Amino acid sequence: TNNPLPIEGVQRVNQTTILNSIFKKGLSSRKQISIETGLDTATVSRSVVPLIENGIIEEVGMSQGARGRGSINLDFTSSGRYFLCLRIQRRDFSVAINNLKGEVIDTQIVEISNNNSIDSTFSKIISIMNHYFKKYNQVDGIGVAVPGPFLEFNEKIILITENPTFQGFDFIKALRSAYPNIPIHSIHDAKAAGVSEWRSSPHKQDEGVLLYISAGQGIGSSIVVNGAPFRGADGLAGELGHTSINIDGPICKCGNKGCLELYTSRIVLVENINKRITKENDSVAEQLFDFNKLLEGYLSGNKLEVEEVTKVAIYLAIGISNCINFINPSIVVIGDEFSSFGENFLQSIKSEIKKRLLPKTFETVEIALSSKKNDSVLEGAFINSITKTYLTS
Repeated sequence: TNNPLPIEGVQRVNQTTILNSIFKKGLSSRKQISIETGLDTATVSRSVVPLIENGIIEEVGMSQGARGRGSINLDFTSSGRYFLCLRIQRRDFSVAINNLKGEVIDTQIVEISNNNSIDSTFSKIISIMNHYFKKYNQVDGIGVAVPGPFLEFNEKIILITENPTFQGFDFIKALRSAYPNIPIHSIHDAKAAGVSEWRSSPHKQDEGVLLYISAGQGIGSSIVVNGAPFRGADGLAGELGHTSINIDGPICKCGNKGCLELYTSRIVLVENINKRITKENDSVAEQLFDFNKLLEGYLSGNKLEVEEVTKVAIYLAIGISNCINFINPSIVVIGDEFSSFGENFLQSIKSEIKKRLLPKTFETVEIALSSKKNDSVLEGAFINSITKTYLTS
């Protein structure tokens, strides 16, 4: 069955409240859940029985209570029920299988050729997903994250720069046709990552504003307010990559001029380095860069790579400064592929931002690189999917 919560009515509301508590706090005893939720312990004990029987939560070990008395802990189950998460990018797509705790059980990345038709790409995605459905037969939902601009409220991809084949293709609708019996929950990739960063933030605050910058194959951002992504009127909020930093710059595919993404994406960065190599060296065939080679050279301090990555850091800082002045976040997290550039990259960005903000504004905002090991976009797609499946009454 794909009906996740077995009971309707008041007990369904109680179950949702309990699951939210466990999702927020992690491993919890019945008494801790009672204190956290305000439900009495008898109601908690009664409500968790069908959740355990249906394999949604499980009893895990003992916690030490007062006077040495132990309590049995509850947590989401680690096996038996799963979510499949899919991330679409310009040059590849990623698939992950998560258990209900959010742990990644299985994952892979598959390249998308620029020459592929959308039918060919979609068939490949379905083929990979089918493989996972056979391997993990109880999948409660599919979480999908796509690049923007993405109309979240009607689930339409407007544009994927550098991969025009998706334009005009109703991707989420096509997925729903392929899997009519499995709930599918879509989200913009930067919003997914922003929610993931909020959830794993060491501050664990209930209130605040987080600005997440997705810097990799494209440039995106999201604004997370008190734990929830700000979506705007149509779900388009956060298109930082399509804000202009040069009114006389080149025309972007979105129609604007001098968009930030035209100066800072991974694709542009690699192209710029390869152009310089071609210009400066006749024997170019062996030396053309991909991102991994570029990253290695930057971290080793090679002059060419350091110069080009530092240029990107300065442009990125301009875009981030504009955002800080506009939305006044408490924390800015720079994630996705560019977080691999490390501390020197961060310092280049911060020193440029410092020049562009009022001193008091700069002092009150924390700017950091994402420290997440797993793909925060896929993790955010999981959080979005489990929230809509289990944590909403």
